[in-house]
Amino acid sequence: MPMTVMAQGNMNMQGMSGLLNIPDASVIEYGSATAAWDNQVDGRFSRDRKLNDQGNDFNFAAGIFPHIEIVGRDVAGRSTARGSDLSFNFKLQLPWELLHGFSFAIGEQDFGGSVNEFDTKYAVTTWQYGSLRSTIGYGQYDGRAGKTQRLDGVFGGIEYAARDWLSVIVEDDGHSLNSGVRVSVPNGVMPQGWKASMLWMLSANEGVDNRQDWYGVNLKIPLGQKYQRRLPIDQPRAEIASASRLVREEQYGFDPKLETKSHPSQVGSAKEDAAIGKAAQLKRDLIAASLEKVRIQRYGREWIIAFENLSYNNNAMDALAVAIGIAATNLPAGDRFYLQLEKYGIPVFGLGGTAVAWGEFLDGSGSFPESIMVAAPTNRLRRRSGGGGVVASAMNEVKDYLSFRPTVMLRPVLSSTLGTEYGVFDYSLAVRTDLVLPLWQGAAFNITKDWSFLESQDFTKDGVFGGVFREQRVATGVKDRVISQTFRLGRGFTTMISYGRFFAVNDGATLESRWEPGDGRHRFRVILSDLEDKYDPSITRNARLASWRYFFQRTNSEINLTAGEFYNEDSGYKVDFTQHIGDTRLHLIYKKSEGNAFAGIGFTIPLTPRKDLGRIAGVQLTGAPSWRYDVTTILGEQGNRLVFGPNIIPSEFFSLRNGYFNGDRLSPAYIRANQERLREAWQTFGRAK
Repeated sequence: MPMTVMAQGNMNMQGMSGLLNIPDASVIEYGSATAAWDNQVDGRFSRDRKLNDQGNDFNFAAGIFPHIEIVGRDVAGRSTARGSDLSFNFKLQLPWELLHGFSFAIGEQDFGGSVNEFDTKYAVTTWQYGSLRSTIGYGQYDGRAGKTQRLDGVFGGIEYAARDWLSVIVEDDGHSLNSGVRVSVPNGVMPQGWKASMLWMLSANEGVDNRQDWYGVNLKIPLGQKYQRRLPIDQPRAEIASASRLVREEQYGFDPKLETKSHPSQVGSAKEDAAIGKAAQLKRDLIAASLEKVRIQRYGREWIIAFENLSYNNNAMDALAVAIGIAATNLPAGDRFYLQLEKYGIPVFGLGGTAVAWGEFLDGSGSFPESIMVAAPTNRLRRRSGGGGVVASAMNEVKDYLSFRPTVMLRPVLSSTLGTEYGVFDYSLAVRTDLVLPLWQGAAFNITKDWSFLESQDFTKDGVFGGVFREQRVATGVKDRVISQTFRLGRGFTTMISYGRFFAVNDGATLESRWEPGDGRHRFRVILSDLEDKYDPSITRNARLASWRYFFQRTNSEINLTAGEFYNEDSGYKVDFTQHIGDTRLHLIYKKSEGNAFAGIGFTIPLTPRKDLGRIAGVQLTGAPSWRYDVTTILGEQGNRLVFGPNIIPSEFFSLRNGYFNGDRLSPAYIRANQERLREAWQTFGRAK
């Protein structure tokens, strides 16, 4: 049996990849996540701390980066309505083999925090030969879970893969001798990348009530398509000219002879008639592909195409790919195009190149072409003064935007606690509706309302603990009534000013301004708010924040640092590391506010299809392209008290980041890092049609 047949990164009953209770030197594969549950608990969650007991052990793990595994673990007793313990585990795998077949890793259970029930540091090596895998390691237990002291000292075990769906395991975890089996769904039964398995363990150390057997289930989930579960640096890409990695200064036209012309050529010739017909066909194809407000101008052999993205709200890269493919398919060889992606008339991204080169790239026969890519560009379209002049033209644009064509977004809103002394999971769940109505160029009115429909008892006044989380519930009612105006300043600068009712209780104004120079690796942002509580004007929420983001093109990662005074006027800073895996984003968080330090993990996922429906009676209905959920824990004190409300950034959902710039994913650096997405999107939504 080849060595690669044996599954890697299987979750054990201690919240790490391994055998039954001991870790091995494998990690969860990059770009995959694992959700697991088992009924084995020990320490203070056992009625006899010397023996294993039956309870609830929940684990969520992710391969956030190659050779790195992060796990969130919540352990509870037999009842999930009482106390539980939230902790985080990590494992680092050596990225190369010192000896053939050997792998090595170090890790820690229950790191950080202040109430470390299971804190254990360990080093482990695994040797795999064919269908046999042997593991030996050494750990140091420093937890507070009682006298079990699992993984304290030398531990080891052997796993034998009898079939691709069955393996037999024997181990010594430093506390008890265990044997068991792992049964997996056979290959080819589940969708590609998915894997379900069940773990059954028989322990030589008797448990409470003389119990000796424990079991668990494990579901492994891919976080992106197969090509997305590979770093950009590891993608098989052909080299392109170094000049293509640079962002060129914006220019009006490619042909110097056209610089003196004030308007597009209108010569009545057969060649011009053919070009007019080509432009009409190009516009029809773009509109048929669910792009709107399409405008086309031609200057010699360069075509400037402006459009807005109607349906590809999951990721605007799909809209770019479709527009590129249509332009490359329709334009003659030797012609060039420049795409100007807009939002409510504001240019947000520009991309240009030759039709032939882009066509070869999308067909898979060529490398990523040398091209112009600009974030937040200046307008390349010339405004014609005919038909009433510039003023009349501007008024017609206003009239067009005032036509009733709103977007309605439905998304869940969740306020929750995890791993508290009041229970495993408490929650308040609501449906949020955002209605965004464009008014004129760069202006929009946004109204947001929540409908609460499901809450756990601790979020209600009738809760077992007296409604301890009632103040954090999501109540039914209108949250935002905001009018915003966005200004395009050119050369990467964009500003949005908003005024109205914010977060249900605040009246005032906010300002968000961003600068994305060069290829977009750097992004600078300023957020200011001047808000007063509508019930008590003496209560102000005046934020003064500065933010810097850097995007690592080779690894599809970004780090975002925000500092200053936050929404509740608490001073501090927040560091957010994000790993992009397709449309899924995994987050590692560290923040400090008024002397309190916090660490956490989170994820962002789309809750809408890659292509939404078009307008029905002028109204577009969408889901949320980016829904985020974080879990944090307080650090550095004796106790693990809950703190709500630190480091809040006062930014409504319809902001520059979400409403205009595709969740910070419209930049040359991001496009190049994820260039395979362009080809795949064209083959899915363009060529296939």
